[in-house]
Amino acid sequence: MKPLRLGTIIAILVLAVAVVLLWKPWDVLQPCSAPEEYCVLASELEHREGIDSAEVGFETTAIDAKDGNSSLASWTVELDESLDAEQAGEIAQWASSRIRTLASEQSKAHSSLRFVAGEPQDSAIPDLVLYPLDVTDSDEVKERIIQAFSLLKLGAHSVGQGSAVARDLPTLEILGDYAAQQEMPVTLALEDSSLRYSSDQRLNTAEFDLALEAAGLDGVDSVVFDSGGLSLHTNQEEDSQKTGRLKDWLSQHAPLDEPVAFTLSSAGYAKVTEGWVGGKLPESLIARPARLPDGVAPWPKDPSAPACAADDVELSLGAPDAAVGSRYMALYAKNISTGSCAIQGYPRIEFRNAQGEQQKDMAIEPMADIRAQRVVIPAGDSVLSALKWKAMSTANDPDETTMLSVAARTGFGTVELTPRQGDSPVSLDILDGGQVDQSPWLQALDGWPVPSAVGQQPSRERP
Repeated sequence: MKPLRLGTIIAILVLAVAVVLLWKPWDVLQPCSAPEEYCVLASELEHREGIDSAEVGFETTAIDAKDGNSSLASWTVELDESLDAEQAGEIAQWASSRIRTLASEQSKAHSSLRFVAGEPQDSAIPDLVLYPLDVTDSDEVKERIIQAFSLLKLGAHSVGQGSAVARDLPTLEILGDYAAQQEMPVTLALEDSSLRYSSDQRLNTAEFDLALEAAGLDGVDSVVFDSGGLSLHTNQEEDSQKTGRLKDWLSQHAPLDEPVAFTLSSAGYAKVTEGWVGGKLPESLIARPARLPDGVAPWPKDPSAPACAADDVELSLGAPDAAVGSRYMALYAKNISTGSCAIQGYPRIEFRNAQGEQQKDMAIEPMADIRAQRVVIPAGDSVLSALKWKAMSTANDPDETTMLSVAARTGFGTVELTPRQGDSPVSLDILDGGQVDQSPWLQALDGWPVPSAVGQQPSRERP
């Protein structure tokens, strides 16, 4: 073949390829099936530099012969991956404005819009295509696209709505640094799901670093840090040395400015250990002396007062009370001796049903924010122990609590007390497997009836 003829053929082929790229004959094979105005806008978007494609799906969501049909237009706008973050944000904002304007001009029409970028990949779900970048339209679409493109260019494997996934810890750390600088709420995760950090406010560098550090510990299988605190799962048994070292790390780690709750679950989630990183508790859980109600003066401490004997105190119950989802009742101990006596700690309580059987698997927990102290009860006065529990379901007619067996303290004999409203006995929705929180013996407690103002219910010795 002559060189001139060969050159001509090559030129024709190059021209043909250019024509195909400009003409996009595949658009003819996949014609726009939406109403004309939507197809026109899709074509306009596609011709904007920086937009690789614009697709619109259209469906009638409700038929109304009187007032007109309702419809939904689903838009997917693919941005050029080579755009810088600022350019991508500007183009996305422009496209969002054009689509919203069209929607506002249509009667009973709604639109959804997602921006995508990068090489698409098929997923395990039929007809679902995954993109490295996939962000839903919003009023802050420019800022969200700028952040998403920035995260993608910093090495993220994929970026979504306020989230990013990295393939390794160093890349995840880079993404975290950017999110912290931008003060953006974000969810960051590793592709293998071994680490996930989530914040609905802004990325906290100290918390994020704690999660990264935990993920690098020997024996750690997965780490999650979210609004509930730090959760670690280990593939080790509960009694293994590695699990023990993880517990030591959690308890001995320098506490953060704000308390961080943790859970550590062993292999198979057979055992879950809870606590606070570095032992730092939130203010609400720091045990302090109970606050007295206004107008109530504290009793003298009188270190010489003897401890109350079993015959010195008479026990009784206050009337049960309720608020939304919660239940309350007070247990009282009256000093019926001729002089002051001291009591400290918690009463011992068993909850029983109408057959006199003890409710099974009950958890009676001390109120964590109240410190037990020695209380000197003047003769004739009473102290209280506050009881609080969450409402328990009685839908299947379970055995409710109808009686309490109570001892003022360990070693004292028990008495049986029946809950009452006025003169009528009542049952309590305290059931098998429930939990009741109790305070130690107190002179009084803010928000609760003052014991001296409460009538005493006589108790009787248990047979």
